Amino acid sequence: MKLRTLLITLPVIVVLVALAVANRAPVVLSLDPFGGATPAYAVQMPLFLALFAALVLGILIGGGVAWASGWRRRRLLTRRYKVLQREAESAKPQPSGPVAHGPVAHGGASLPAPIQAPTGTLAP
Repeated sequence: MKLRTLLITLPVIVVLVALAVANRAPVVLSLDPFGGATPAYAVQMPLFLALFAALVLGILIGGGVAWASGWRRRRLLTRRYKVLQREAESAKPQPSGPVAHGPVAHGGASLPAPIQAPTGTLAP
C-alpha cells in the first residue's frame, strides 16, 4: 500500500470508528413524514448504522450519476475507435498474389537464389 493512501485512509478509518463508538444509542428512523408520534414506517437502529447507510447510498448515487453523465462521451469514443480500426484495416497493404503457406512443392521458388561460390583460384 502506498504511503500517501495510508496517510489518507488511516485517519478516515479512525474517525469512522470513533463515530461508531460514540453513537451506539438506538434511534428511530421514520420513513413516514405524516406519522407524527406513531409513524407507520419506522426502523430502530444505532445512529452510526444510519449514518454509514446514508454514506454508502450517497456514494452509490454519486457514482451512478457520474457514470451516466459520461455515457454519451463513452459511446462517441467507442464509435470513433471502431471507425479508426476499420480505416487501419483498410490501409494495410493487401497481398498482390497468392500467398504460399507451408512448404513450396515446386522446388522453393519463393526462396532467394543461392549464392554462387567463386570458381577461380585465389592469387597471393
